[in-house]
Amino acid sequence: MPFSKPEKSRRRKGNHVAELCDFNQLGLDFVAATSYSVQPRKETEPMNQELIEVLEKKIGDIIEKYTALKEENAYLNEEIQRLSDDREGIKLRVDAILGKLDGI
Repeated sequence: MPFSKPEKSRRRKGNHVAELCDFNQLGLDFVAATSYSVQPRKETEPMNQELIEVLEKKIGDIIEKYTALKEENAYLNEEIQRLSDDREGIKLRVDAILGKLDGI
């Protein structure tokens, strides 16, 4: 993060020093700390509980989908391996047939 006071070797003539003191330009905000933490009102507590239950259900659904996709991925990887092995076997047979044809 840039310093609010430039080093002597970095100082330039003109408005450069004023630019470094502009906190908005540096991306700093000075909002009072009390606005960051607001106590929830009592009537929002049941709504928060409902939101938590909905979130739990969605997380459960995501975990189920993840498990199903993981199993499907394992199955597809086995299928890829089986097809690769079949391909290699066919390739060897075709090479053998071509070798026999060259001998004729």
